[in-house]
Amino acid sequence: MKNLSNKALNNAEEAIKKFSRPLVKSIFQSEFYSGTTKKIIEELKKYQNEDGGFGNGLEPDFRLPNSSPMATSVGLRLLSDLDYLKEVKEMIKKAINYLEKTFDKDRMGWFAVPKEVNDYLHTPWWHYNEEEGMTVIDRNWGNPSAEIIAYLYKYREYIKTLDIDGLVKYGIDYIQNKEKFDSENEVFCYIKLYEVLPVSLQEELKEPIAKGINQTIVYDENRWYEYVPRPSDFVDDPNKFRFGIKESQIQKDLDYLIRELEDEGKILPPWGKSFYTDEFRDAYNHWIGILTLKALKKLQNHGRIE
Repeated sequence: MKNLSNKALNNAEEAIKKFSRPLVKSIFQSEFYSGTTKKIIEELKKYQNEDGGFGNGLEPDFRLPNSSPMATSVGLRLLSDLDYLKEVKEMIKKAINYLEKTFDKDRMGWFAVPKEVNDYLHTPWWHYNEEEGMTVIDRNWGNPSAEIIAYLYKYREYIKTLDIDGLVKYGIDYIQNKEKFDSENEVFCYIKLYEVLPVSLQEELKEPIAKGINQTIVYDENRWYEYVPRPSDFVDDPNKFRFGIKESQIQKDLDYLIRELEDEGKILPPWGKSFYTDEFRDAYNHWIGILTLKALKKLQNHGRIE
């Protein structure tokens, strides 16, 4: 079994230093060189607004400075790795407060972004459609609502108004009754929810999540250069539940990642750079840093780095 060479790791590190924002650089230093978490927190604070939500371009594909549920879910995803720190707990508490205030009762969840997203640089998939009253992302309820519910459940001591158990039940009912899955990102959000729930509730999610994976996953290596969900996207750590994905398929995917890093020294966004022109060009570079770090963390988790 081939592991990522030290040379390729060094090349990937150089790419992260060259293309990434300070936040991603600080996460890399913390993960791979036992760097301090202080810098990560400092950088995350720059993206958190007074209302407790996250914005200011934390998600590279939309530059909305205002808070949004989607950016806040990304912020909480990063904060959850540091939730043993008092300073981080306060940031999480503020984010939960924002999410309670932006909860949409009719939707029983959240819309990803407000319509003001259109006033700032954004890729087409984040464009708010006035007629539909949402973006194309919002056609699948679970993204980001299922992941948001995961954080609300995990940090339920900070909840003041929402019925978190009722929301969990709604989320489980939604996916159990879903016939057609066309968004792998929605499935990723449900995996986040699965990971925080007790065994009894996990059992209710196993089958529908596996169904969602089977309908969206791409096993064909010849298509992995495209923007498609691959085995290691669903199982980025060997200690996580596999939902029926064979270990051999995960390792095959990791082999592909290693070859990509050995050949290119970085991971390029498979959706291309055509969406990123003029002053938006740096967002493409930011994705190089994010995706390269993501690949390295997968390989590290699976023990595939020399």
